[in-house]
Amino acid sequence: MTLRDWRRRAVLSASLLGLLAAAILAAAPGLAEAPRTWRLAFEVISSQHAQPARKATYDEKDGLTRAALAELVPHVWTQLGAVASRARSRVRAGGYKDEINPAIHSNVVTGEAEARRLAAALGYVFRQWAVLMYDLDAEPGTHRYVSVRFPRGALNLERADRFFARARAQLASDKLGFSATGNRLVFINLATGIADDAFFAGLARAGADLPDDAIAVEPAKPARAFLIENDWEKSKDGEDFARLFGGSAAALAALGRLRVRHDGRVRRWAQRLR
Repeated sequence: MTLRDWRRRAVLSASLLGLLAAAILAAAPGLAEAPRTWRLAFEVISSQHAQPARKATYDEKDGLTRAALAELVPHVWTQLGAVASRARSRVRAGGYKDEINPAIHSNVVTGEAEARRLAAALGYVFRQWAVLMYDLDAEPGTHRYVSVRFPRGALNLERADRFFARARAQLASDKLGFSATGNRLVFINLATGIADDAFFAGLARAGADLPDDAIAVEPAKPARAFLIENDWEKSKDGEDFARLFGGSAAALAALGRLRVRHDGRVRRWAQRLR
């Protein structure tokens, strides 16, 4: 074999290997997906649960949420495998529409497809209409988010509520929401119907309305964010979530038992609120 023939064969082999690799990745895109830190945010009470005779306070909802995190969420992770078992979860405040409620925020390092599956399983157990799933370090992102920073140690429920009220006044959308983390409120422009520039400008005006709180509204940044949803009016047993979960029948049955257990806990909790 001449040197020219050897080089020609080497180039052909490299080309064939490249085509084979591309075909494999096209057939199984999850193989090319690098793990990222996804945050899954969800509440543990929904309109599908028994409702108390009076409106519960934030602290009363917080107690129920922390009990669910301690006693139910670990069992959900057990059904979902090793990736989920390494999730780090905390209770944080979150705002949506005109109310602030406690929510569980779980950070998990995994691929996007698996994060969607975990979010669906959580929504199924806790009867949520939607579980928020996002990654604030994504570049490029599917959406934009704005961080509203408070001085260290200054952010509390009262200040969060005050800013959220001003933000709602500036941005007339019933889809506006935030998640609290550390000393900031994170507003993701997700399904609000507001242009990104107007979204940032409205939050900046809300911060200017409260000069005594020394709020810093940072420019919008990219994020990957999704709502993992179930329409309980049409899918009355959580079928939308079940399809997204894609686990075995045995695992889904185990999640169903956890859901029944949680339903009972919420019902007893609601009965005490008189």
